[in-house]
This record gives sequence, structure tokens and C-alpha cells, in this order.
Amino acid sequence: MKRGAVVILAILGVSSALSPSTYLTPGDKERLKLVLDPAWSLSDLAQVLYASAGYQHLGQQIPDSQGVCKFVKSSAGDGANVETLFLASSAGKALGCPITATAASKQAVGEAIREGASPQELFHAVTAATNLGMDVDTAKVLRATQMALKKDDSVLSLGYAFHVGAQLKGEVSSIFERIEDAIVQADEVDGRMLQFEGGLSITALVLSGAYKLAETSNKAPPIKPEQAVKFANYLMSRKSVQVGKGVYYLLEAVSMFTTNRFHVPVAITLASNVAVSAEAPSIQVRVTDLMGRSLGPLKVTADSATRESDEVVIISKEVLTPLTDSEGVFELDVMSRQPERGFYQLVVSAGASDSRLVGHTAAQLTFKVLTAINIENVEFGTADADQSTAPSLQKVQYPTTLSEPVVADQHQRVLLRFLVRDTASGRPTEVHQAFVKITHKVSKREIIFVAETDSNDVYKFDMDVSNSVKEFAGVSGVYTVSVIIGDAAISNPVMWDIGELSLSFPEGGVGTPAQDYMYKARPEIKHLFRTPDPRPSSLVSTTFTVLCILPLLLLFAMWAKLGVNISNFPISFTAVMFHVGLGGIMGLFCLFWLQMDMFTTLRYLFMIGIVTFFCGNSMLSSIATKRKEQEVKMVYGPYYNKSYRFSQQQN
Repeated sequence: MKRGAVVILAILGVSSALSPSTYLTPGDKERLKLVLDPAWSLSDLAQVLYASAGYQHLGQQIPDSQGVCKFVKSSAGDGANVETLFLASSAGKALGCPITATAASKQAVGEAIREGASPQELFHAVTAATNLGMDVDTAKVLRATQMALKKDDSVLSLGYAFHVGAQLKGEVSSIFERIEDAIVQADEVDGRMLQFEGGLSITALVLSGAYKLAETSNKAPPIKPEQAVKFANYLMSRKSVQVGKGVYYLLEAVSMFTTNRFHVPVAITLASNVAVSAEAPSIQVRVTDLMGRSLGPLKVTADSATRESDEVVIISKEVLTPLTDSEGVFELDVMSRQPERGFYQLVVSAGASDSRLVGHTAAQLTFKVLTAINIENVEFGTADADQSTAPSLQKVQYPTTLSEPVVADQHQRVLLRFLVRDTASGRPTEVHQAFVKITHKVSKREIIFVAETDSNDVYKFDMDVSNSVKEFAGVSGVYTVSVIIGDAAISNPVMWDIGELSLSFPEGGVGTPAQDYMYKARPEIKHLFRTPDPRPSSLVSTTFTVLCILPLLLLFAMWAKLGVNISNFPISFTAVMFHVGLGGIMGLFCLFWLQMDMFTTLRYLFMIGIVTFFCGNSMLSSIATKRKEQEVKMVYGPYYNKSYRFSQQQN
């Protein structure tokens, strides 16, 4: 299990340290651009803003920029509300076609900046005013923002407040002090990522607003370097976002993390193949910001390279060589240390004079060293099942094939022995996969066995023919024997046909081989359902029905003979509904027997049962009261009315 996990990490080239493990690659940028492209149909102003700002961050040329600019300006005409003015002015700013404010627009924006407005409304109004070139009353905005945060100080509201404060001139420390309140509400994921509840949009909004406000205030934000790296890791985990709004917020935050004056997360990733070998002896490391841009002159050092199987260190404090033709890429020759085959963990640090860089030390990368193997001392043949004679084995030289087939019957065992040698170290080695495949030449049916090693690292395959009838379906004939060698850390996996094997199973003779379906359509599988049991004849079913009804008829007959006191039936609504409910329950049971399923029956039974229960309780209470009155009347006789009423009053 552990080895399998290492293989996956090696294939993906994943960095397991706190340093960002990826960045926006050219492929990522192209995919994000495709997500934004539908906005150019010019049917949604918000999507146009997302696409315009996104293209600006990606450095892409906007198609038909004049037509887009005309659409944006037409959306900001007289009668447009503040949100529309915000979208249009922000899109115009990204497009490079500023919107001219009309008198009506200025009045609408000015009226929106008021006490009682929400943080989002203030954000829209202040941003629209800034984009339209209007003067903003800082004191008025601060009062309105403080009042809004008193009503709603959620993380989202704080994010809007940060963006509002970043656009004001003057003292905004009252908003800057709330950055720490927001950051402490971030949730940590797997010890490597930080995010706010609500996902990408809220996280990006708060981060970009906090850093913009910090630059406006000329103060470092209360965000630790480790926290900045964890936020960057979260943003990179969401780079597969598929909606335009998400792309806009992602690119906004990533661009902020590459241009701000305080924290610039560094992505240290593999630039070469995850595997090194004699043909490709060097490992290449790319050091960039989150947008994939170079960080300038750097000194990149391999702190260590450790083999994961036994923790042997093969490299320590080795400086990587920068590539002249690839900016931001550094190279380290690994094979010159003559490493053994396997997986290694490389710890890399990048040193620079830029104090903004974070996450650039002790980044962990996984790579693997590939070596070639050779198959030696191969012996293939048979031996008696009772071991009465010595085995008859033929030597085979890899990669040749035996000229004559090996013959074996039910009294013999098939033997195969071989040694796998690592050509780099010259020592015998074990591999992850060592199989012996036996394929029927006519039907192409394959039977695969596992070859096991002994104490001398020699692989052995031993098959008793008489005990293998089930695996071969008793089909005698000629089979091809192949050796399959595979490993994640070898450069020349092997699939070698050693020779042919003629098998005769205990039944004797050649069995009928299965049809050859290799690379052909399989026959259609038709499922046969169980035939339902035959229904009884009408005479039997009628007789059974009559027998079921007889107890009910007997009940009615006994009532008629004994006499039923119908006069005692209480004539009231609850009594009638109680008996109707009982009848309904009986009828429901009949329907369940005939056609209804259990869940439908229980649903109706619950509704009928509640009515029947309350009506029955009320009916029984009235009967008990009436019976008590009759008993008291019998005791008091003519004094019933007076004495009984007096006792009731006393009670």
C-alpha cells in the first residue's frame, strides 16, 4: 500500500511540503480563457466584466474590443442603477475605455453612499464613483461602513469593506484593524490550505481586499507567511473552476499574490520528467510565481535527496544550475551519483534578495531513478510429479526462444527458473511484477501465474499439471509460455516468449478449445428471468376465498341468534368516525393484499390511524361518563338530580 502511494506521488510529481505545488500553466490559462469566451456574445454585463478583467490578468487580447466597449457604455446610460454602473465602469476600466459619468449617474451613486446601506451596496457605489472619477467623502464612507459592519460583520461583509477602504484617501485604520478579525475565521484543510466558508469567491474577495487595503494603508497585513502560502495552495486547488465568476475571482487573487508588496508565494515544481535514467540523467526544477512567471535571479539549492526505501542520502547542499534557454528552470545531475533504482525525495530551497518571497524553502519533490534489468540463468522444463527422477530443464538465453515445445502430462510438473539482475549495480534484484503467462495458441485464452523468489533472489514457477485442470478448463494442446517483468523503477520492462508448452490433462486427448474472441465482438448476453410459479385453478382460489369469508358469515349468524343491542350505539360524530376508521383500516388491509405496496399502505394507515385513535378515545370517554351517570342514578334514585349535581359542584 505504501509503495503504491509512492508510485502515485511520483507519477504526479506532487510537492508534499507547504510550498505551492503547482501554478497556472499555459494549459491552465488556455482552459480558463475558454471558460470566459462565451461572455463575448454580449448578453450579460456581469459576464463581460468577468471576461474583460480575466483577459487582462491573462494578458490576452480582447476580441472586438470596440464592440465590447460600445456595449458597456450603452449599459451605463441614464436610468442605470448603481450595480449596473459598477459593472459597466469596472468593465470599462479593464477594457481601457473609461465610462463618462452623466448627471443622473453621479446622483445615483452619490445617493447610494449613505448610512444604512449594506457593505455590498457601499462597495458597488464607491467602486463606481472611483471608476467614474467622482470625489468620495472619506469620512462619510467610513461612517456608513462602520454602521454597516455593526449590522453584519460576516466574512463576506468584511471583504467588501476592505475593498471600500482600499479606494479611500486618508486614515482608514478602523477598517484595516478588521483584517485580523477576518483571517482568524479561515478554515484549515489538511494542514496545507486555508479557505473561508463560502468557497473560492469569498476567499479571493477577502484576500485581494485585505492586501489592497494594506497597500493603501502602507502597513503589512496581519497575515503570516505560512498563512499566505496556505491561501495560495487553496487558490491553486481551485484552478479547474468552470464558471466565469469563479475564473474572475481566481485570477484576481492570483494576480494580487504576484504583484503585492508583502507576500509573493513561490511555486517550486518539477520541470522535467519525474524519472531520471542513464538516457536522461538530470532532474529539472522550475521556480516561478503563481502565474508561472520568473522571479528573477535565484540561487536554488538541493538541500537533500533521500532514497525512500532506506533513507540513504545521495545529495546534500548541492546548487542547481540555471538553464540559459529556460528562464526559471534549474538542473541537477542525479545519475552522476550512481543512485540505486527506486524513489527519492528531493528537498529544494530558493534563495533571493526579494523579501516578499514566501514558501520558497524546503519544498519537497518526488522523483524516481530508473535502471535497466537483464534476465539471466533461465531454465525451462519438466519434472516428475513424484520427484522420482531429476528434472529435465533446458537453458534459454534471453531474448531467444526454444525451438521445440516442452511436453508435459498429468504425471509431471512444469518448472521455470530465472534471475533478474540490475545492470547498474550488477546485483540480483526483486521487481514489483513477475508473472508467467500461458496462452492457448488456438483460443488465445490466457492463464497468468505469479513467479516467487527464493532466498537467493531466484524467481521460480512450479505448476503441477494434474492440479491445474481447473485453471486450464481441462483443455489440452499447445500453449505459449511468456515471462512478464514490470516495475515502476525499471526502464526496460520485459514481455518475453520463452517457448511453447504441450499439455495433456488427465482426461486424455485434445479437448475442444474455447472460441477465439480476441479483438472480436463477444456474443450477446441474454438474461433469463425465473419463470413465475403457475397460478392455481379458479376452483382452488374460489374455495380458498369462501373459506376466508366463512368466519365473517359465522359472526353475523351468531349476532342474529344472540341479538345485537343496536340501541346502545352512541349517536355522535366521534362514534361514527371511529367505526368508519375501523372499516377503513380493514379495507386498507384488503387493498394491501390485492395491489398496494407496504410503504403506500403504511402512509395511508398512519393518516387513518390518527383519526381513528382520537375518535375512539373520545367515544370511549363519553361511554364511560354515561355509564357513571347511570350508576349514580341507580344509587340515588329520586334524589339523583339534586344530590349528583351537588357532588359535581363540590368536586
